[in-house]
Amino acid sequence: MDGLKLATPTTTGLEAKGAPQTTLEQETNQRVEEILPTEGNKTPSHTNNVRNEPREQNGVKHEGNNIKQEVKREDSDEELRKYNRKIPQERSAVKKDEIDAHYDKLPWVFGALGRVFNLGISYGPQFAPIRIPLRRRKQTFAVLFWMSTFLFMGTGSLFFLLYLFFYTQYWWVSLCYLTWFIGDRSVCNRGGRRIEWLRRWPLWKHYRDFFPVHLIKTAELDPSKNYIMGYHPHGILSAGAFCHFATEGTNFSKTYPGFTPHLLTLEGHFLLPFYREFFMASGAVSATRESMDYLLGSEATGRALCLVVGGAKESLDCHPGTVCLHLKKRKGFCKMALRHGTSLVPMFSFGENEIYDQVANPEGSLIRRVQNTLQNIIGLAPCVFIGRGVFQYSLGIVPFRKPIYTVVGSAIDVPLVKNPTKEQIVGLHEKYVKAVVDLYNKYKHKYSEFPEAEIKIV
Repeated sequence: MDGLKLATPTTTGLEAKGAPQTTLEQETNQRVEEILPTEGNKTPSHTNNVRNEPREQNGVKHEGNNIKQEVKREDSDEELRKYNRKIPQERSAVKKDEIDAHYDKLPWVFGALGRVFNLGISYGPQFAPIRIPLRRRKQTFAVLFWMSTFLFMGTGSLFFLLYLFFYTQYWWVSLCYLTWFIGDRSVCNRGGRRIEWLRRWPLWKHYRDFFPVHLIKTAELDPSKNYIMGYHPHGILSAGAFCHFATEGTNFSKTYPGFTPHLLTLEGHFLLPFYREFFMASGAVSATRESMDYLLGSEATGRALCLVVGGAKESLDCHPGTVCLHLKKRKGFCKMALRHGTSLVPMFSFGENEIYDQVANPEGSLIRRVQNTLQNIIGLAPCVFIGRGVFQYSLGIVPFRKPIYTVVGSAIDVPLVKNPTKEQIVGLHEKYVKAVVDLYNKYKHKYSEFPEAEIKIV
């Protein structure tokens, strides 16, 4: 939580300006000792294994003192997560101390209103402290900008052009843009129109640090080849895929030199005025057969196409603590890989499902039937998601600060088959699904907040 520091025996990494009360610190320390094992209870073999294991982030291995600091920080984060889950709810006196400490950080008016309306830490709006480091303000602004472009830029521009055309003397502006759009509408299927300057905005570094987002490289890729890189899971908005492939927030070009990344997405995104230009400038293109044929069919090499294989339908099953991948019926990308001899690279993004909550929508429920109907009509999945706000942490469109670890697996070599048979397509698909499941099982205990969650393929 922004600006809130919880006193524990170890450093949690959460920053705060004010010091907690002494009684609260003693109570908290006592609870942590009761709930969590101490460092002395850990076996020496477990400690040595963790310290000796090289950690790779953004394509760089951390050795020596750096790995010890990283392990200590991970242990602290893990302890904090366990503490937050297992805090005794019956300890009402302790909870009241936490609420009082929270309100003491707020201006008098907000604190008084919070107490009057019983807006506690666990059962009501949680206001953000006034004094928060500027860097965290920049991070929140960067993510709010990203969300605003997705939700409001396209529809807002459409209504603005309609208003100009019907109600003002500047109708010719709308007519000029319509003329431009008619001649330019298919460029999203012909490689797009990327602008490196926009991809390298400093804003995207703040976007990366908000969660933060990490790119984990596990194997080398040959820049003399092209790759279709499958991104799993979809999440609500594929925040990690956007950061890696539509920006240089995680330094993709340095981690994988010689590659030109492209984010493949629904063609409907490129029908919205002005938003389509902004999105294409990031290197995004349409996820259609025509678009992939254009990028993979030319003689150019070093193209990394990020395809969110589960599609919009998978986003409806993206709930925190669950892993449900829509893969059984998704075989078109395998056929495309065989037709062009393009290698497949599985990726799994741990934490993608945790940055938003989503209203429960089990199969067969009324809300799910409505969502499926709208998804079939408009192509986009109308997820009812819940995030946080800018000045409070309970409700809004801003995602929660949850780390995202995108692990890039080894490439699956694919032979060139101009007219692949059904058996070849199914065989490659089974091999790819196995690689995704193995990648998840191999790294879930290291990067997942819910390692006990079983992966489900539907």
